[in-house]
Amino acid sequence: MECKGTFIQFAPKQLRNAGLVWLAIVSVYLTAAQSAHAQDMAAIRAACTADAQKLCAGVQPGGGRVVACLKQHKDSLSDGCKQAAGLPVTPSGSSDSGDDSSKSAGSSAGSTAPTPAPAKSAPPKSASAPKIAPAAAASANTTAYKGSEKFAERIIADPDHQGMRVATLRVPEKWKFESKMEWHYGWVEYPFSGSSQAENPDNAEAYFQYPLVRFDSIEVAPQMRQYNRGGTKPGDRMATGPANLAPLPAIQAMEMLIKKIRPNVTNLKWLGQQDLPGLAKALKLAPWPNQHGIAIKIGYDLNGQPVEEAFFGVYYITKVGSDAVSAGHEHIAAGAFQQTNWGFQGLQSFRAPAGTLEKRMPVFCVIAKSWYVNPEWSRLAEAIGKKMQDDFNQKLKEGLDQIVAAEKIMDQTMRQQAAFQANFDKQEEAFRNTPAADDSYLRDGGARSAADHWDDLIRGVDTVNDPSTGGTTQLSNAGQYHFTDGFGNYRTTDDANYTPEQAGEVGSWTRMSEAQ
Repeated sequence: MECKGTFIQFAPKQLRNAGLVWLAIVSVYLTAAQSAHAQDMAAIRAACTADAQKLCAGVQPGGGRVVACLKQHKDSLSDGCKQAAGLPVTPSGSSDSGDDSSKSAGSSAGSTAPTPAPAKSAPPKSASAPKIAPAAAASANTTAYKGSEKFAERIIADPDHQGMRVATLRVPEKWKFESKMEWHYGWVEYPFSGSSQAENPDNAEAYFQYPLVRFDSIEVAPQMRQYNRGGTKPGDRMATGPANLAPLPAIQAMEMLIKKIRPNVTNLKWLGQQDLPGLAKALKLAPWPNQHGIAIKIGYDLNGQPVEEAFFGVYYITKVGSDAVSAGHEHIAAGAFQQTNWGFQGLQSFRAPAGTLEKRMPVFCVIAKSWYVNPEWSRLAEAIGKKMQDDFNQKLKEGLDQIVAAEKIMDQTMRQQAAFQANFDKQEEAFRNTPAADDSYLRDGGARSAADHWDDLIRGVDTVNDPSTGGTTQLSNAGQYHFTDGFGNYRTTDDANYTPEQAGEVGSWTRMSEAQ
């Protein structure tokens, strides 16, 4: 497992405050670890080439398959290969079958994160196994990184799919490990979430991996806000899965998350922050829009003892507009709704007793970069996500089809009402033209009779004074407040506080009064 210095990229001049010298120190550890590990791997490859040709001739190179094959045949390896790999060599030439590195749960030929074997002895001095030069920069730290830690493979399983392996990672073998994997089949934008943690039983050292952080924020055009009353409050979970929250800058967003992750810690201190432009690449994350790696280091008291914890994450943000939609008589222009998706990928944290985090950072780096996602599970997740998206789109289409069907029924009803009104008007006209007819009892003292108001009610209209014509105009009584700009344009609403100007309408609008 390579632990390249690119896991944290920065220069000392980029440090935001003196508390961030720890990040500069980390790069030294990682570079030294990388150098020593590369030399070890070169020696192992040289010493085990003949064994690989003999025992694994039919295995396709790549993806850790040859390494897995050699592990399966560890009892048959040559002494030189065993020594280079750090396996014990007995006087008889046989291998110790009880080597811990071969017992890591769930190892497979397809894994890209094989168990790193601690170098227990120097490789043989032969042409096939060159000497390993010591890491001059930090030999003691390299020992802490390679010699004193044995890493074991841990599995994150999917309980919803027969315990299928989701991913593996490597942690120190004595650490306690637990993970959680959940599916949310109603959340089309956020269908699953996973988390894990590994803790050292001897001290405060721990590694935490958090689920994908996903927020959405929707902006509605002024003319469409009348259809968006109420809605989801900031911080609430939206129907499609993400939480509703307007975007925040990366550092401010991570500070908010840290307060939620560690809400009640004692003696909280903010020790520093750092931009990490290479973090997404180092963690092999999928490319997402506007990725930006950052880190924040905090200190606090845990069980009465001071600890330090470094949080790492890759911030992302993108904004998209809605497509144009037509449903019956309703037409919504493109971009009437703007959705911003943002949050964090690869969010994780490392904790250690105060003053030891820098020294132990190479170990944490091995954990963070050992992640291997099972391709079979990835294909399953992709298929489930596609099915959820297809179902969601089908429901949207059905909803639009229902709107169109409802408007067809409405049109038919309006035509029937118009025919009824026409017949009623003929009867009323005949009644008024009858010589003996006296309709004075229908009048309420104004220019319009009670019959006129009843007629308006039947036809679903309000008769209002129209300043643009000097007469009256009939508008839908779906709302009790009517406005005109004096140029034949009208707006109707039930909101007593609504004005067209506040809704983004152009022009000067006047509220219309009811005709008497």
